[in-house]
Amino acid sequence: MATYDLIIIGAGNLGLWTAHALAGRGFGRIAVCERGWAGSGATTRSAGVVRQQGGSETAIKLGIWSRQCYLDLGAELGLDSGFTETGYYVLAETEAEHAAFLALVDLRRACGMENEWLDAAEGRARFPGLDWEHLRGATYTANDGYVHPPIVARNITFAAARHPAIDVFERCTVEGIAQARGAFTVRTTRGTFTSDRVLDAGGPRGARAVGAMVGVEVPVSAARHLVVTYPDVPSFPMFFALAKGVYVRPEEQGALLGLSNPDERADPSDRYQLDFDWDYFEKMRPAWESVFPALAGQRVSRAWAGSIDYTPDHLPIIDQPLPGFYVLAAGGHGMMWGPALGLKMAELIVDGAVRDLPAEEIKLDRFREGYVHHDAIALPFPTA
Repeated sequence: MATYDLIIIGAGNLGLWTAHALAGRGFGRIAVCERGWAGSGATTRSAGVVRQQGGSETAIKLGIWSRQCYLDLGAELGLDSGFTETGYYVLAETEAEHAAFLALVDLRRACGMENEWLDAAEGRARFPGLDWEHLRGATYTANDGYVHPPIVARNITFAAARHPAIDVFERCTVEGIAQARGAFTVRTTRGTFTSDRVLDAGGPRGARAVGAMVGVEVPVSAARHLVVTYPDVPSFPMFFALAKGVYVRPEEQGALLGLSNPDERADPSDRYQLDFDWDYFEKMRPAWESVFPALAGQRVSRAWAGSIDYTPDHLPIIDQPLPGFYVLAAGGHGMMWGPALGLKMAELIVDGAVRDLPAEEIKLDRFREGYVHHDAIALPFPTA
């Protein structure tokens, strides 16, 4: 029976970045248990958007920190970071969005990032490829961009696996967790491990079940998200049509488009490979083709459905609900916030507290107390 200072359940973006951050602080021996392969599951099915233009203090700061972490890890490894800077327009269609976005510009600047409001005339001058006719304007940040998820998965898996303090166990399904005398015994298909600390980073397909093994309710569910790519679209900056729940970014020589159906419900299947909703795709096609005419009539080169983890308020969980048992969830933004979430979880484990983030946006008990915060710039995830 192997003993570790921490057992991390889940080798996706969150679990691996936490292991990397802890190892960098000289924490001790860490086991990372993954039922599939490191960086697989929801991680490599992501669209890879890295946006600092969040809709709350927590969302903004996590976006800022994560962008920098991706760049720093690439430099550390001597490999490409996977990050491409494009600039990002978040489009406002209504007067209510206009007012809310202006307030968010102030909040983002207070959090230390560059962000500006552009009216429709200025937006048209800068990004003439968009149809600004029915838009009030947009917020814009020049150094937002995206990562290529397979490159990100490669980099953080390599960074974790090469460290002598970290053991990554693939094809290692956790079958049970027992707790006695302040220690956890984790039974897996690759043996039994013990530790004083366990981190639940199970993502959309595992976080809830792992929490249940120790009697902790983790309100994380999986929702279907659709992604398609187009092979031949001239270079353009990223944009998010918030009201339509549609975003578009460059992808190789073409474009990648992501969208979520607001009528989706939590998917209980425990599957990573889901069917693609072509009916909804066709229903929404006029929405993005009218905003970005370059996509009209384009051929689809790839299409897939991913499982996004979501919490009821679209914000993360960084908490210790039981002595020695930690929960980390991304609230639908595992690729966007993963590196920073790993940093803050490492902070909680080593220092006993999370600094520089409001507790009411990250603590697990906010859902019992009647949460009031939410990330205002998010896809239309289910509310239950």
